[in-house]
Amino acid sequence: MRRSTADSTRARIPKPPLSPRRAFLYSLALPGYSQSVLGRPTAGALFVLTESIALVMLRESAADLRQARRFRTDSLVVIGYDETGVTPITQVSAYNDRLVDIRRGHVEDWIAFIVANHLFAAADAYVAAHLWDLPTQISIESRRDGTALAAKVSW
Repeated sequence: MRRSTADSTRARIPKPPLSPRRAFLYSLALPGYSQSVLGRPTAGALFVLTESIALVMLRESAADLRQARRFRTDSLVVIGYDETGVTPITQVSAYNDRLVDIRRGHVEDWIAFIVANHLFAAADAYVAAHLWDLPTQISIESRRDGTALAAKVSW
């Protein structure tokens, strides 16, 4: 009877649900998706929440920019009439080129924030796919002399 030899170096290593490259690409396209697939729903929800808030703020900033551009041509604004009710009281419009530039900067800032959120989510997913099976325990404890942070990593 022959005995089969087992090669312990060829033992099956568990594979993550997503490859690191695929996790990177999925979270680059849709922040938080790969985190949820890799068993990190809190991180995924945080990226989705951040993306949602940024998209709402981008929409609001774009509406403010459109309004500033639309009213930029008004040089004087009627704010009322004198005692006789005939002569209008005017004021210089606040909608000028400087305000348009400021609001354009706000739109650009939100676009940059959204791009950064996508890149950060993708990088986080890439690392999470590499470390998905690494068991960790992290705890924070309040003590009299301060706060203690403890991490336990099993190899």
